[in-house]
Amino acid sequence: MTSDRRNPVPRRQLVAAALALIMLVAPSVTTSAGATASPATAIARALLNDAIVPTNAHQVHPSTAIVCQCAGTPDVAGLVTLHRYFVVAGPPTAVETFLTRHVPRGAHYDGSTGTSTTSNGNGIISITITYPANGPHVYLRQLAYSMTRRNATTSWLRIDAQVVWIPSRTSAQSLTGVVAAAVTGYKNVGLMGSSGDVTIHVAGKKLATLVGAFNSLPLGPRNGCMESLNGFNITFSLKSGARLHVVNGFCAGSFDSLSPPAGALGGATYVLSDNSCTFFTYVTSLLQRSSVAGTRDALHQCETWAKGARS
Repeated sequence: MTSDRRNPVPRRQLVAAALALIMLVAPSVTTSAGATASPATAIARALLNDAIVPTNAHQVHPSTAIVCQCAGTPDVAGLVTLHRYFVVAGPPTAVETFLTRHVPRGAHYDGSTGTSTTSNGNGIISITITYPANGPHVYLRQLAYSMTRRNATTSWLRIDAQVVWIPSRTSAQSLTGVVAAAVTGYKNVGLMGSSGDVTIHVAGKKLATLVGAFNSLPLGPRNGCMESLNGFNITFSLKSGARLHVVNGFCAGSFDSLSPPAGALGGATYVLSDNSCTFFTYVTSLLQRSSVAGTRDALHQCETWAKGARS
């Protein structure tokens, strides 16, 4: 299978690339186990109902996958996908043109198109229509369209509704018994890594505020970006002697990954979402302004992204 992309979008702006991987002509991904109780199923069904298709399109129910745009994500438990097949008159390029000119209200098409060639030589065109999804529960809402030639006069069209829905944090995912914290910012932050470590120790009222701000963040999806900006690190020390490490990242939104050393706290690891940049802002305020230019630049990128996500 070979593939290429036309009109690429910058990596950090690709929510779909961060949360959904596209595989063509592969087994269909179905609703995750237990997802029937999740609101994501209803959201995905509403997305499918929102899709605009040509008036000559006829929904069909093939027994095998003819064209498949299957979604995968590092956080499989949070992913729900539903799909429908259609037969549409005309070539795939005509179907693509119609879809890009008839975007559902409230959705956005960024202009990018994926093309692939299957083992039997059929070409597949893929486009994605995205909807706002900035948490605290929904982190991906999109319609993924795949189309390929059926015969000389018609095309296959598959529409996948893809939703990532993350539940609320449990009490076990809140920090308690914190006695100290070490916050590290950086002079330089880039996709190739951060450098120029600047570490401060936080105690007293500032520590209580830091822990409170951290505990207020919602759970987020596990991030699938190949490249991420690391704005800061935090090490929380607990009364029990355990240490929890928080690594900040930015990839289609700010997130913070918490992980304890091996064997501590049952090895619990989770990701928190800071898409409003409030926690990032507070952490940066603790560090001396002139010494962490890289961290401040990363915060600015977070704020710029958050402003765009809200508009």
